[in-house]
Amino acid sequence: MMCGAAVIFAAALAVFPQQGREARTPTTDETVAVARGARLTVENFAGEVVIKAWERDSLRVQARHDSRAKVNIRTTAAGVAIRTDNQARGSVDYEISAPAWMAIKVVGTYNFITVEGSQSEVSAETTRGDVVIKGGTGSIVARSIQGEVIVEGVRGRLTASSINEGVRITGASGDISAESTNGDITLTQIKSQNVEVSTINGDVQFDGQLTDRGRYRFTTH
Repeated sequence: MMCGAAVIFAAALAVFPQQGREARTPTTDETVAVARGARLTVENFAGEVVIKAWERDSLRVQARHDSRAKVNIRTTAAGVAIRTDNQARGSVDYEISAPAWMAIKVVGTYNFITVEGSQSEVSAETTRGDVVIKGGTGSIVARSIQGEVIVEGVRGRLTASSINEGVRITGASGDISAESTNGDITLTQIKSQNVEVSTINGDVQFDGQLTDRGRYRFTTH
Protein backbone atom coordinates (compact mmCIF):
# COMPACT_ATOMS: atom_id res chain seq x y z
CA MET A 1 0.00 0.00 0.00
CA MET A 2 2.80 2.44 0.77
CA CYS A 3 4.41 1.88 -2.66
CA GLY A 4 1.12 2.60 -4.40
CA ALA A 5 0.67 5.81 -2.42
CA ALA A 6 4.17 6.96 -3.31
CA VAL A 7 3.48 6.42 -7.01
CA ILE A 8 0.21 8.33 -6.86
CA PHE A 9 1.93 11.20 -5.02
CA ALA A 10 4.68 11.42 -7.62
CA ALA A 11 2.12 11.36 -10.41
CA ALA A 12 0.16 14.17 -8.83
CA LEU A 13 3.28 16.31 -8.61
CA ALA A 14 3.88 15.85 -12.31
CA VAL A 15 0.31 16.52 -13.37
CA PHE A 16 0.37 20.00 -11.78
CA PRO A 17 3.94 21.25 -12.34
CA GLN A 18 2.96 24.89 -12.70
CA GLN A 19 1.55 24.97 -9.20
CA GLY A 20 4.97 24.53 -7.66
CA ARG A 21 6.81 26.78 -10.09
CA GLU A 22 4.75 29.85 -9.25
CA ALA A 23 5.58 29.57 -5.56
CA ARG A 24 9.30 28.87 -5.81
CA THR A 25 12.24 30.93 -6.95
CA PRO A 26 15.15 29.05 -8.58
CA THR A 27 16.98 27.00 -5.98
CA THR A 28 19.72 26.19 -8.50
CA ASP A 29 21.09 28.73 -10.99
CA GLU A 30 24.35 27.80 -12.67
CA THR A 31 26.01 28.62 -15.99
CA VAL A 32 28.77 26.52 -17.57
CA ALA A 33 30.79 26.99 -20.76
CA VAL A 34 30.41 24.29 -23.42
CA ALA A 35 32.53 23.45 -26.46
CA ARG A 36 30.98 22.91 -29.87
CA GLY A 37 30.04 19.29 -30.40
CA ALA A 38 29.03 18.76 -26.78
CA ARG A 39 25.70 17.06 -26.02
CA LEU A 40 23.16 17.79 -23.30
CA THR A 41 21.48 14.99 -21.34
CA VAL A 42 18.78 15.67 -18.75
CA GLU A 43 17.27 13.03 -16.45
CA ASN A 44 14.30 14.22 -14.42
CA PHE A 45 11.98 11.82 -12.62
CA ALA A 46 9.08 14.20 -11.97
CA GLY A 47 8.38 17.81 -12.89
CA GLU A 48 8.95 19.90 -15.98
CA VAL A 49 11.90 20.45 -18.31
CA VAL A 50 11.85 23.52 -20.55
CA ILE A 51 14.85 24.00 -22.84
CA LYS A 52 15.18 27.04 -25.07
CA ALA A 53 17.98 27.71 -27.51
CA TRP A 54 20.16 30.79 -27.46
CA GLU A 55 23.22 31.96 -29.41
CA ARG A 56 25.81 31.70 -26.63
CA ASP A 57 28.35 28.90 -26.24
CA SER A 58 27.26 28.33 -22.66
CA LEU A 59 24.57 26.45 -20.78
CA ARG A 60 22.42 28.05 -18.07
CA VAL A 61 20.53 25.75 -15.72
CA GLN A 62 17.80 27.11 -13.46
CA ALA A 63 15.93 24.62 -11.30
CA ARG A 64 13.13 24.92 -8.76
CA HIS A 65 13.07 22.13 -6.22
CA ASP A 66 12.98 21.18 -2.56
CA SER A 67 15.95 22.55 -0.62
CA ARG A 68 16.98 19.01 0.33
CA ALA A 69 17.30 17.92 -3.31
CA LYS A 70 20.56 18.50 -5.18
CA VAL A 71 20.91 19.18 -8.89
CA ASN A 72 23.99 17.48 -10.25
CA ILE A 73 25.52 19.20 -13.30
CA ARG A 74 28.38 17.09 -14.61
CA THR A 75 30.64 18.21 -17.46
CA THR A 76 32.53 15.57 -19.45
CA ALA A 77 34.37 15.37 -22.75
CA ALA A 78 31.11 14.28 -24.41
CA GLY A 79 29.00 17.10 -23.01
CA VAL A 80 26.88 18.00 -19.98
CA ALA A 81 24.72 15.59 -17.95
CA ILE A 82 22.08 16.94 -15.56
CA ARG A 83 20.19 14.91 -13.00
CA THR A 84 18.70 15.35 -9.55
CA ASP A 85 19.78 13.43 -6.48
CA ASN A 86 17.10 12.42 -3.95
CA GLN A 87 14.34 12.79 -6.53
CA ALA A 88 11.87 10.96 -4.29
CA ARG A 89 11.58 14.15 -2.21
CA GLY A 90 9.49 15.89 -4.87
CA SER A 91 9.35 17.29 -8.35
CA VAL A 92 12.03 19.41 -10.01
CA ASP A 93 11.23 22.07 -12.62
CA TYR A 94 14.03 23.02 -15.01
CA GLU A 95 14.46 26.07 -17.21
CA ILE A 96 17.54 25.58 -19.35
CA SER A 97 19.13 27.85 -21.95
CA ALA A 98 21.30 25.85 -24.36
CA PRO A 99 23.27 26.68 -27.52
CA ALA A 100 21.17 26.15 -30.66
CA TRP A 101 23.83 23.82 -32.08
CA MET A 102 23.76 21.51 -29.05
CA ALA A 103 22.23 18.02 -29.36
CA ILE A 104 19.64 17.41 -26.63
CA LYS A 105 18.31 14.31 -24.88
CA VAL A 106 15.68 14.43 -22.12
CA VAL A 107 14.26 11.41 -20.31
CA GLY A 108 11.87 11.14 -17.39
CA THR A 109 8.90 9.36 -15.85
CA TYR A 110 6.35 11.93 -14.61
CA ASN A 111 7.79 14.61 -16.80
CA PHE A 112 6.54 17.41 -19.06
CA ILE A 113 9.12 18.28 -21.73
CA THR A 114 9.43 21.32 -24.01
CA VAL A 115 12.35 21.99 -26.38
CA GLU A 116 12.30 25.14 -28.51
CA GLY A 117 14.65 26.61 -31.10
CA SER A 118 17.13 23.77 -31.45
CA GLN A 119 19.10 23.42 -34.66
CA SER A 120 20.44 19.99 -33.80
CA GLU A 121 19.25 16.51 -32.82
CA VAL A 122 16.55 16.27 -30.16
CA SER A 123 15.29 13.27 -28.20
CA ALA A 124 12.52 13.62 -25.60
CA GLU A 125 10.91 10.64 -23.87
CA THR A 126 8.59 10.43 -20.88
CA THR A 127 6.12 8.00 -19.36
CA ARG A 128 3.50 10.48 -18.20
CA GLY A 129 3.44 14.03 -19.53
CA ASP A 130 3.26 16.02 -22.75
CA VAL A 131 6.18 16.37 -25.14
CA VAL A 132 6.56 19.53 -27.24
CA ILE A 133 9.41 19.99 -29.71
CA LYS A 134 9.65 23.14 -31.81
CA GLY A 135 12.64 23.04 -34.11
CA GLY A 136 15.37 20.50 -34.56
CA THR A 137 17.55 19.04 -37.31
CA GLY A 138 18.73 15.49 -37.92
CA SER A 139 17.32 12.73 -35.75
CA ILE A 140 14.24 13.84 -33.80
CA VAL A 141 12.54 11.52 -31.29
CA ALA A 142 9.39 12.46 -29.33
CA ARG A 143 7.69 9.77 -27.23
CA SER A 144 5.14 9.72 -24.42
CA ILE A 145 2.96 6.96 -23.01
CA GLN A 146 0.42 9.11 -21.16
CA GLY A 147 0.72 12.47 -22.87
CA GLU A 148 0.21 14.43 -26.07
CA VAL A 149 3.10 14.73 -28.52
CA ILE A 150 3.44 17.97 -30.49
CA VAL A 151 6.22 18.54 -33.03
CA GLU A 152 6.69 21.67 -35.15
CA GLY A 153 9.20 22.81 -37.75
CA VAL A 154 11.67 19.92 -37.61
CA ARG A 155 13.94 18.81 -40.45
CA GLY A 156 15.36 15.31 -40.73
CA ARG A 157 14.24 11.89 -39.52
CA LEU A 158 11.29 12.17 -37.11
CA THR A 159 9.93 9.43 -34.86
CA ALA A 160 6.87 10.41 -32.79
CA SER A 161 4.60 8.21 -30.70
CA SER A 162 2.03 8.34 -27.91
CA ILE A 163 -0.24 5.90 -26.11
CA ASN A 164 -3.66 7.15 -24.97
CA GLU A 165 -3.06 10.62 -26.44
CA GLY A 166 -2.69 12.18 -29.88
CA VAL A 167 0.26 13.13 -32.06
CA ARG A 168 0.37 16.47 -33.92
CA ILE A 169 3.10 17.26 -36.43
CA THR A 170 3.27 20.61 -38.24
CA GLY A 171 5.72 22.00 -40.79
CA ALA A 172 8.03 18.98 -40.79
CA SER A 173 10.32 17.95 -43.64
CA GLY A 174 12.15 14.63 -43.99
CA ASP A 175 11.27 11.04 -43.13
CA ILE A 176 8.36 10.77 -40.69
CA SER A 177 7.17 7.86 -38.57
CA ALA A 178 4.22 8.44 -36.21
CA GLU A 179 2.29 6.01 -34.02
CA SER A 180 -0.54 6.15 -31.49
CA THR A 181 -2.65 3.54 -29.74
CA ASN A 182 -5.66 5.53 -28.47
CA GLY A 183 -5.27 8.88 -30.14
CA ASP A 184 -5.53 10.81 -33.39
CA ILE A 185 -2.55 11.62 -35.59
CA THR A 186 -2.60 14.93 -37.45
CA LEU A 187 0.05 16.02 -39.94
CA THR A 188 -0.10 19.46 -41.58
CA GLN A 189 2.22 21.38 -43.92
CA ILE A 190 4.36 18.29 -44.48
CA LYS A 191 7.21 18.04 -47.00
CA SER A 192 8.38 14.45 -47.12
CA GLN A 193 9.06 11.58 -49.50
CA ASN A 194 8.64 8.97 -46.78
CA VAL A 195 5.71 9.03 -44.33
CA GLU A 196 4.46 6.11 -42.23
CA VAL A 197 1.54 6.66 -39.86
CA SER A 198 -0.28 4.07 -37.77
CA THR A 199 -2.93 4.39 -35.07
CA ILE A 200 -5.35 2.16 -33.18
CA ASN A 201 -8.68 3.73 -32.14
CA GLY A 202 -7.84 7.06 -33.73
CA ASP A 203 -8.20 9.19 -36.87
CA VAL A 204 -5.44 10.09 -39.33
CA GLN A 205 -5.28 13.45 -41.08
CA PHE A 206 -2.60 14.42 -43.59
CA ASP A 207 -1.97 17.73 -45.32
CA GLY A 208 1.20 18.04 -47.35
CA GLN A 209 3.03 17.57 -50.62
CA LEU A 210 2.98 14.16 -52.31
CA THR A 211 6.02 13.57 -54.52
CA ASP A 212 6.11 11.23 -57.52
CA ARG A 213 8.67 8.90 -55.94
CA GLY A 214 7.45 9.24 -52.40
CA ARG A 215 6.23 6.47 -50.11
CA TYR A 216 3.18 7.19 -47.96
CA ARG A 217 1.49 4.67 -45.69
CA PHE A 218 -1.48 5.50 -43.45
CA THR A 219 -3.06 2.83 -41.24
CA THR A 220 -5.86 2.96 -38.67
CA HIS A 221 -7.74 0.20 -36.85
